[in-house]
Amino acid sequence: MAETDPARPNVLLVVLDAARRDALTPYGAPAGATPAIADLARRGHALPHAYATSSWTLPSHASMLTGALPRALGLSQPPDGSPQSARAVLSGLGDRLLPARLGAAGYARHGFSANLWASGHAGFDTGFDDFTYRPSERVERNNLLLGGGRRARLAWALEGLGSRSDDGADALRGALTESINAAASQPDRPSFWFVNLIECHSPYLPPRPWNDLGPAERVRAAIDSQRYMGFEAICLQAAGGSVVPPESMARMRHLYERSIAYMDAWLADVLEALDRRGILEQTLVIVTADHGESFGEDGFVAHGFSLGEQLINVPLVMAGPGAEPVERVFSLAELPQVIARAAGISCDPWPSEDLPAGAAVAQYDPMAPADDPRIVDFAARFAIGAEGVRRLTTAVTAATDGVHKLVRSDDGAPDRLYDLRADPGEQAPMSNPPPAHLRAAIEHRTAGIEGGAVGAAG
Repeated sequence: MAETDPARPNVLLVVLDAARRDALTPYGAPAGATPAIADLARRGHALPHAYATSSWTLPSHASMLTGALPRALGLSQPPDGSPQSARAVLSGLGDRLLPARLGAAGYARHGFSANLWASGHAGFDTGFDDFTYRPSERVERNNLLLGGGRRARLAWALEGLGSRSDDGADALRGALTESINAAASQPDRPSFWFVNLIECHSPYLPPRPWNDLGPAERVRAAIDSQRYMGFEAICLQAAGGSVVPPESMARMRHLYERSIAYMDAWLADVLEALDRRGILEQTLVIVTADHGESFGEDGFVAHGFSLGEQLINVPLVMAGPGAEPVERVFSLAELPQVIARAAGISCDPWPSEDLPAGAAVAQYDPMAPADDPRIVDFAARFAIGAEGVRRLTTAVTAATDGVHKLVRSDDGAPDRLYDLRADPGEQAPMSNPPPAHLRAAIEHRTAGIEGGAVGAAG
């Protein structure tokens, strides 16, 4: 079989939604935690200072596929809070979208996602030849049973006891393998595959055998998810009105790590499929996360609301033709440039001046302002005070060079500068004036705070 032109490699971009870097072996997890990702790093590079541009799905993915920061796109939150309103923005970006640019260069483009906010509903099918969306059947079932009633509690308990369902990864593996097999039969046309997996996104309930808890603990873990991982419960914890008990947090963190292991096994299967068809060596493989996950840091769980290091300092491993050993700080908004260089096409749609120099910038805008009726009602129902409302409704910008980090918010608080080597948990702001390049980055024309957008976290 003829090989793909090495100047035009295939590209596989896998986004492990909500994957913390410290859950992966190249970034401090125990040996054997993620063997496929560790092997990929040995063949290529694990970037030491990779940063997402936001702490939730939509804006981070928009940056990865357009090379622009979320506020520059108007997608720090979707315009009217719905995925469809984001679609209206993305569909108008033309060849600024990486898949459209690759299509113009002759690439076949195939998208796969289990996340609504990274699917065609939100416009991420734009520029692809085809896009497969496979939401979790479990999520679909349990969405019908939201709330704390007896029927919902029983459904979650049975879900945990059985632990047979995943969050769409198995269905996507089959669809992606079929696409890989088809691509191998067309060696003269390279392929770009984009994949989003949400297995380590809450509710952290991987299928057996990855869920290695006993039956009673599996049931408790599922009830934990129902009680503490619903959207309103996450908001309540962010506002300081609730705390996850330590034993529940320990179960969630354990199953989160087991979910990471399940995704690593998924990746191993996909890499084997590429190898079996003789095209792995002609494929640039990139594995990253759109954001991390909080497990109690600064009172937060899940993601959004903050730009803490656990949320924006993400894993990024790449191997194959065009893999770049980047030691400096790297923004996920640079991915289109990396892929374009590997593909031998122009980086013109993604000019370097669109991103601040010498620093990675992340942006978080709140889902609603403090005077929004939904915020007012939420605060009244749960007796949330002014500090809690502030934590829910503050816009934040962060700029980092991988050593120092400057954080600015729109709540009137002074800028905070952190030394990430001495204070990785960002607990003790420095008294030093911020470095000029970080101040310039946080004041870059694409980085300014524009709070007050209305949306929903994903």
